[in-house]
Amino acid sequence: MKKQLILAFGQADRYAEQALLQKRVAQTLAARLPSLARPAILELGCGTGFLTRHLLQRWPEAPLLCSDLAYPMLQRCRASLGAHPNLRYAVLDGEQPAVAAGFDLIAASMVMQWFTRPLASLAGLFALLQPGGVLAFATLGPETFQEWRQACTALALPNALADRPTAADWQQAWPATGLAQTWEESITLPHPSGLAFLQGLRAIGAHLPIPAYRPLSAGQLRRLLRHLEQQAHGGTVEMTYHVIYGLFRKNGVAALGKNGYPAG
Repeated sequence: MKKQLILAFGQADRYAEQALLQKRVAQTLAARLPSLARPAILELGCGTGFLTRHLLQRWPEAPLLCSDLAYPMLQRCRASLGAHPNLRYAVLDGEQPAVAAGFDLIAASMVMQWFTRPLASLAGLFALLQPGGVLAFATLGPETFQEWRQACTALALPNALADRPTAADWQQAWPATGLAQTWEESITLPHPSGLAFLQGLRAIGAHLPIPAYRPLSAGQLRRLLRHLEQQAHGGTVEMTYHVIYGLFRKNGVAALGKNGYPAG
């Protein structure tokens, strides 16, 4: 699955132009980031830099390690943002990032839905935070593409969509009890056709089905797309994105270095 993700997102050379929802979600997450004094930051799944740009604007002097599983995405992010003295890049698996602990902020926008074991990953990310550090994320929830699910159910076809954790699941999985805040948003986007919806996902590398999924035949896919278009409103096929946001804090107070900033 990880190899497929690397290939899919590595080939998404128009991601910055096409991923408008991802850009919007990154802006929403950035607006809710906590007040931190020159935090040491790790960004997971940076893509082309939608959230990275906000992090740099908010904390221009803070050390920021910008990471992605797909090296071509890092290249695009670097080309988009240019040189910054405190910005570093690394190819990392966000689910198990091979870095030393000591971050004050770990940020991840629209990447954790691709984790193999998303809830289990929280323990590892928790361990990478300084005491008092924060994990800030946005990910897709279980009601994402509910229109597609309903169409598949109506036609007795498999839907290829993952069963994603709820906001309550994320809160319960965080090791620090009572320090997890989540909120949710539903964003419905119109598409000219069902096929245009699928093509849009492929354009940004987000078209991969769940593992072991058996693709629909050409005839089944035509039936499914026809059904979606018959249910369309105003001539457009609507798809809903269920976005879950989280601000999760680690207990304790960060140790300060000699300059009065967090030691990380």
